Amino acid sequence: MEDAFDALAEDHEEIRQVLAELEKGPIAATGATEDQLMLRKIMTEELIIEQSKHERIELTCLWPALREHVPDGERLADLATCAELEIVTLLAELDRLDVIRPAFEQLLSRFTEACLQHFAFEEQHVWPRLRA
Repeated sequence: MEDAFDALAEDHEEIRQVLAELEKGPIAATGATEDQLMLRKIMTEELIIEQSKHERIELTCLWPALREHVPDGERLADLATCAELEIVTLLAELDRLDVIRPAFEQLLSRFTEACLQHFAFEEQHVWPRLRA
């Protein structure tokens, strides 16, 4: 039976794969076709949906458990929640931008960095403490 950590790890891996695919391009600035740009937008929309579901689970289940069961859990949960608020804000901005605009790629890079840092924080600092 899959536990919560397995499910979260699976989410992280799926999101990492989409981010890696988006990072490869092609992008508008490198001559992507209209179809390639449309696929890029669809992938971004799917990323937004999946990341939003993931964040909702963490906000409702993971962070309350961390606060309740882990010494220094309040501080860790606060750090994680702040990172998630940044991620949610970036996602909302990304959703509003047209994929052909250079700002889209800049924002996608910021989102990718924030997301990967947040995943590393969870995997290295949160999950081991909750498992214990």
